[in-house]
Amino acid sequence: MDVLPALASGLLAGIGIAMPLGAISVLLIGEGIARGFRGAAPGALAVGVVDTLYCTAAVVLGAVAAPVIVAWGAWPAVAGGVALVAIAALGLRRALARPVDGQEATAVAGRGRHRFALFLGLTAINPATLVYFAAITVGLGDVLHSVPAAIAFVAGVGAASLAWQLSLVAIAGAVGHRATPRARRATAVVGNLIVAGLGLAMLARTLF
Repeated sequence: MDVLPALASGLLAGIGIAMPLGAISVLLIGEGIARGFRGAAPGALAVGVVDTLYCTAAVVLGAVAAPVIVAWGAWPAVAGGVALVAIAALGLRRALARPVDGQEATAVAGRGRHRFALFLGLTAINPATLVYFAAITVGLGDVLHSVPAAIAFVAGVGAASLAWQLSLVAIAGAVGHRATPRARRATAVVGNLIVAGLGLAMLARTLF
């Protein structure tokens, strides 16, 4: 039965895209430390949703999707780099402006639905995710030859990505709950500096 191999392949592909520590992961860790699991869960959910949607697009469109995204050129990467630098600057300003005696000084501002929308946008403007899934689906053509197998693959990707993101904010929330205000402030500063550096590196790779 081809459903189980497709599901297993989806789980591996989802972990493969989720595990590398990038700017989104650093932001999610900051959310978890500052707001706890419940406050950071919307951002984690948004990242998992984008991974699932991009995987679905890659399965449905196959090899057609990747060239379309590549044709956009450097604009998605530029937009992503600028957004990361701006978010990091705002985070540093909040962290340094006043003592960290609550959650809002280190987290991405806004209510749950606003944070969901923010992380949804930040994750979606990275075209490499779609290219990644497009390449995998082309390579797994013999496994994804039926509709049930394709559905199982997408489900595996979504489950693995969402489980990883939620685990990330859960661990960060547990650490943040035990951290002192000074430690949370230091974590916010370091995290935002890392995000800013990743954003600047993205811009440098794209423009120079």
